Amino acid sequence: MERLYQPDFTCIFGADYGDAFSYRKIDSLIWPIFSDIEPSDTLKNLLKMKDNEGNSLFYRRNLSLEDLKIEMNCSNIHLGLIQAINTGKSYGIANSDVIEMVKRDPKMFKGILSFNLAQKTSEHHIINEIQKIQDLIPVCGVAIYPSLTKLNLTEEVNQQLKTLMNYCRKNSLFIKVDLGNFKFVDNHLQFTSLERIEDFVSSNLNNYIILSGFSINNEFESILNRFKKYPNVWLEFDPRTIGGMTPTDAFTKIFRTKGFIQNFWQRISIGSATPTLEISQIVRGFIEATEKLNFSQKNLLRTWTFRNLNRCNQSIFKPINNDRITTYLKLKEQSDKNYKNQIISTNIIQLRSYSITQLLFLTNIIKNTFDRTIKKYPELDDGELLLRAYHTTTTLLINEHEVGNYLDLHYYFAELSTQDSSDFLHTVLAKENRPDFNHPDHRIASSFGSKQIIIPIRKRTLDLGSRENLYILATFGPRILDLLIQIKLFKEN
Repeated sequence: MERLYQPDFTCIFGADYGDAFSYRKIDSLIWPIFSDIEPSDTLKNLLKMKDNEGNSLFYRRNLSLEDLKIEMNCSNIHLGLIQAINTGKSYGIANSDVIEMVKRDPKMFKGILSFNLAQKTSEHHIINEIQKIQDLIPVCGVAIYPSLTKLNLTEEVNQQLKTLMNYCRKNSLFIKVDLGNFKFVDNHLQFTSLERIEDFVSSNLNNYIILSGFSINNEFESILNRFKKYPNVWLEFDPRTIGGMTPTDAFTKIFRTKGFIQNFWQRISIGSATPTLEISQIVRGFIEATEKLNFSQKNLLRTWTFRNLNRCNQSIFKPINNDRITTYLKLKEQSDKNYKNQIISTNIIQLRSYSITQLLFLTNIIKNTFDRTIKKYPELDDGELLLRAYHTTTTLLINEHEVGNYLDLHYYFAELSTQDSSDFLHTVLAKENRPDFNHPDHRIASSFGSKQIIIPIRKRTLDLGSRENLYILATFGPRILDLLIQIKLFKEN
């Protein structure tokens, strides 16, 4: 359903991400602990650690790499991010463990490296190490563990950290800050206080920063309220977030938190922490929880939650194919006629919708057409621009182009168009010997917006309000549409 009623994401994320479904779903946290991959000494030490009752401090299931791929395929997840843990001690998950696993299938797996930034070494050492590893495997980010390494994120003199942040910013690598929800003895949680994290975030506004490893019971709402104003902050949910709940209950609680979906739908990822938990159980819980949401929230989350990280790095996360969808196809017809009192420029634009019901953003297309015309007549200042939609199941609208407002409008119309049409009289065998059953689409086009819009031209500028933007609502698609843009420029008497 979410693919059938996809919005025009080009007007939110740009042309590269107009079609969310051209990108793969991502499991954002996998530990490289598998039976057919030889662990490093550091990882062996981690797996030997026990609590006072003899239980493993780092639980994992006994899986092979093939087992993981089957679990991912079952869950329709086709990319996995393999993460290291540098604790600054003899135990952890070494970068070599990540390298060894990603090398087995670099198309399916990408690396998240980890370094001890509290250790005093040359700031160039870490960058050189990252570059060497990038020659071996695709790297998408760096994970830091302040509570395990006693890393002071607010320390201005930590040149290593500054150098790393600069490198990651320039190379589109995200920084994952783990808040330390581990059972290790040497875990100093004062280093991941929200005050310190916010200082760090506010000092690095041009870096992608993912917060991970927090509890939804103790920290989630505080994190939401504190960091929703920072567009560079993302949230990762993994089994440590869930705690003693089912994935369904955990996601239900998360999605019902006031303001969460509105502020973070485009900045969240989900990791299974495999081999701790199965990605299939995570996905099942996610689907069951989203089923309880309204039409817009359900479809939006199902579209992007497992795909969001694709937008962090174009060179690492590539589309399934290179066929970019565009809503503007071509200028189908163009003519200018010079009359005694006016110039009339007629432009017929061919557009494409790429879902059943789709609200297409027109403002840039119209302004570009207007700019091309007005430049040809520098002596003319005033006139009017006419927009005309030709199709009986389309309509033109003017509204504010705030992302949430656009999505609300799109999904509102999309949900209306899902109405069962079986009882309408228009559900007939058409003259062309085809089924015709789209009365709800005709009703929407007649009830909202207008078939044509006239915009004044004053002083060589379109007379639109500061927040007014133009759209065409296309139903019963995907389809190709013609749009008339007729520009009249008045001559002075």
